[in-house]
Amino acid sequence: MMVKIMADNQSTCKKQIEKLQRELQQERIQTKQLNAILNHDPDTGLLLRHMLVRRMNTLINGKVPPHFAFGIIRLDKNYQRIRRTRDRMKVLLFVTSERLKTLVGEENLYQSDRSDEFLFLIPNYKDKRDVEEKITEMIMKVSESHNPPASDVSFGCNVGVALFPDHASTLDELEYNAEIALGIHEEKSWNGFLYSPERGLKHHENHTLELTLRQSILNDFNGFHLAYQPIVNNNKEIIACEALLRWDVPGRGAVPPLRFIPLAEESGLINYLGKWVLYTALKQIKFWRKEFKKNIEVSVNVSTVQLDQDDFLDTIKTALKVIKVPPEALHLEVTESAVMDNPEDVILKLRELSKMGVEVMLDDFGTGYSSLSALNKLPIHTLKIPKEFVDNLPGNSNSLEVVRAILGIAKTFDFRTLAEGIEKQDQFDCLVSEGCQYIQGYITSPPVDAIEFQNHFLTPLKYEGMGDNSQ
Repeated sequence: MMVKIMADNQSTCKKQIEKLQRELQQERIQTKQLNAILNHDPDTGLLLRHMLVRRMNTLINGKVPPHFAFGIIRLDKNYQRIRRTRDRMKVLLFVTSERLKTLVGEENLYQSDRSDEFLFLIPNYKDKRDVEEKITEMIMKVSESHNPPASDVSFGCNVGVALFPDHASTLDELEYNAEIALGIHEEKSWNGFLYSPERGLKHHENHTLELTLRQSILNDFNGFHLAYQPIVNNNKEIIACEALLRWDVPGRGAVPPLRFIPLAEESGLINYLGKWVLYTALKQIKFWRKEFKKNIEVSVNVSTVQLDQDDFLDTIKTALKVIKVPPEALHLEVTESAVMDNPEDVILKLRELSKMGVEVMLDDFGTGYSSLSALNKLPIHTLKIPKEFVDNLPGNSNSLEVVRAILGIAKTFDFRTLAEGIEKQDQFDCLVSEGCQYIQGYITSPPVDAIEFQNHFLTPLKYEGMGDNSQ
């Protein structure tokens, strides 16, 4: 009997142990599954950012920290334009991750907290050239065409890379510097993607200037004013003016527009500045029209960022209504590149402006990529000939042929022409003889403030409007 009891106890104990082992195994499986969920991205299967942080901390805090490259790959705006289905974006994201794995290895590729961004390591690289070659391969791999049914899809990427320990001594600093490099690469202001102290200093300067810019806007646009440059006909009679934004910073002086306008566009602050310029210029024109009994017109520059705003047309309509200025008094200058960035949407907006009576001027014509077929669709009234095309007139035959070609295109499409940047009398005479209708430049006057403009140009000189050329 005792033997039987002992045998039964052993059997029961064995069963309990087996049960416990099964439960432990099941718990391990569940833990593994949970870890997979917590540590991997569901769309790409890649390890998530916190796993990369853990790995880099281990590397950096090791007894003999190795050298490695940390990088960020962000898909460009063309990826964001894939609007058919969310699933389609997920599939393309997965395909892209698979492509990148072949170059850096699955263990070195991670999914960022952003869905359109990857993180990667290049451990123990040979030298900077080795890193640059690897990243160039990655950029090319991302931009490769996709297989049907996604053969109509094409997108690229921007990359920012920082090296440890060359560019940073801590993880936070390493990530920050890679972000700086990525931001600069996205701006297309340089062809490289590696961080450098010089680029870091430039970023810091831009950041400081952007904060000052923001504060000036919040402080009732303190330091901003408009300068007005006259536009004349071939008899040098004032027919309009261009309103140009200027910014004076206390303790620093005048900041060139080429310095602060790009910062304003990148930060979105250009929308506030653009509205301020529009209202300020229209108020000034209203005053001049009433005070001097002359139907003077003003042209205002519009950036790509402003054109992209859903309320752009409403902004123009409201400004004209509030200031009570007729639409024909306002000319909006858009660049060729701004139009070609998003031609369908921009053309629709320009047509609405034309219907309203607002005239559109195409600035920097010939420096972008517009075709004659695209030009034929644009509801514009005036082509502006850039300064770079007239600088060498009249002596340079190539420059003269370019100007003649632009004037010929304008005549074909019934556009007016305005040459800017004219400084010398022989340039003026050449352009007039070739048929250019309007001139802008230092030959008449540099941009001046409102008081100086009215004192020099409105009171003593005869004024004529630019005439009607609505389409």
